[in-house]
Amino acid sequence: MIVNSKVIGAMLILGPILTMGVWMVYSVDTSGMSPSDSLNALIAESSKATTSSMLNVFGVMAMFTGLHLLARSLKSDNAVSNACAEIGGLFLVLLVPIWVLMMASDVSALDATEKFGTDTGTQILAASRIFQMGGILLVVGLFLLGISLILLKKYKRIIGTLFVITSLIAFIDMAFSPDIEIIGFIGWMGMFFTTLVTGILTTIQKDS
Repeated sequence: MIVNSKVIGAMLILGPILTMGVWMVYSVDTSGMSPSDSLNALIAESSKATTSSMLNVFGVMAMFTGLHLLARSLKSDNAVSNACAEIGGLFLVLLVPIWVLMMASDVSALDATEKFGTDTGTQILAASRIFQMGGILLVVGLFLLGISLILLKKYKRIIGTLFVITSLIAFIDMAFSPDIEIIGFIGWMGMFFTTLVTGILTTIQKDS
């Protein structure tokens, strides 16, 4: 089944807005906190934490499914491009359940705290941090998608190049944890911003 490019584009626009957009302007900032401190911060702003978490869940569902569908649309006579798109798309769609669980952990922790106490809520937040390793699937998936876009000369190779560069920077941030925070910011925000731009370009292009 061929999905209309405007549908894919809308998902790639909505996804980054509901994930990084909401995270930047509305979420409860728990970065760098221990699980117990994170839980205290979430309890202090429980309504805000619940709303932002649910928006994040819908955001990651839209974004990663849209990227998967974009990868599936890149069928061509180029065997290397096809392989990169297929593998990259598989990695990206695998992110949907992983990141949904990670994004929903705040709501689960708050609910468990109300029913069973803070120890249970803290354990949920601590356990959910293992899902952050799903970021490697995002890095590799977008890198392969970028290679496919470059080989097919899509979007004048600009979008593909941006995916490759930003994913490499994000990998450096994950693998080596450099002290310069701007490196991680450029990598991760760059991937989300490039996804947003891809959504806009995909929306305005004509279906083949």
